[in-house]
Amino acid sequence: MNQKLKNKVAKATGGNYKLNKKVMQLKRSWDEVEGMLNGTVKNKKR
Repeated sequence: MNQKLKNKVAKATGGNYKLNKKVMQLKRSWDEVEGMLNGTVKNKKR
């Protein structure tokens, strides 16, 4: 995971470990969904 993103999240959440962890989980799951969506778009173009 990008270190800059982790630093930004930590600053935004005031260093709250549990909240940081939740935000990073949401980011990973959103990246996964985005990958699925982009994958289907690429497959349809072919």
